[in-house]
Amino acid sequence: MKINCTQCGAEQVVIESNFFLRCPYCDARIIVDPPGNTPALVEPSVSEEYVRRLFPSGMVSSVEIKFFPYLETGTSSDRKIQRCFSQPWQDLEDYLPPSGDMKVFDESLAEPDQLIPFDRDMAEESSGRVIFHPFFIVMLNLEGYSEGLLVDAVSGKVIGEPPVTEEQNDSGKNLYRTFFITLAAGLVLTIPVYFLTNDLDESWLSLIWTFLVIFPLAVAFFYFWNKAWRK
Repeated sequence: MKINCTQCGAEQVVIESNFFLRCPYCDARIIVDPPGNTPALVEPSVSEEYVRRLFPSGMVSSVEIKFFPYLETGTSSDRKIQRCFSQPWQDLEDYLPPSGDMKVFDESLAEPDQLIPFDRDMAEESSGRVIFHPFFIVMLNLEGYSEGLLVDAVSGKVIGEPPVTEEQNDSGKNLYRTFFITLAAGLVLTIPVYFLTNDLDESWLSLIWTFLVIFPLAVAFFYFWNKAWRK
């Protein structure tokens, strides 16, 4: 399929899934033969900065926003939505994006390369409306390789399971180690205390055991608070 630029007249080769493109000669943005119902675009509700804070510092290598096409049918009380794109995003196979603030599509709302092409045959066969929903594509630096994740730009939800980093593994191991060390130290401390205080008055016993409970808890609280503050 070929069209001419509305601004400079240059001929453009357009594939069937193209809907919105930029002229490489004069930089004009061109809307190509939209489906019967004018598409709408859902406005992002979360920022790139918010998305970066979802992951450990230094782990994110890049963040870019993309708008994925869905077909919306029904009313607000009986809303149905289905995918209208063929790109292989496994995490989106069973994911239904939430409603958001929508605007009738206008070329000022997005760049051409931010729109994922929609399935034109599906859009024309359906009586629904094409809705472009925003997702952030986040590239993560992992041990020896990179991995991409999606974050819903309306709800801020991470789609799929975030990878476990070496730092998180070490943190989990340290937590288990701290627990067992504390348990062992408690046994070592409480057994002799039990025999030494066996003949004491009950009021003294309650004070001693209260101290033995509160002191380790206070130390543990201070340790984790100080660790979190340093981060």
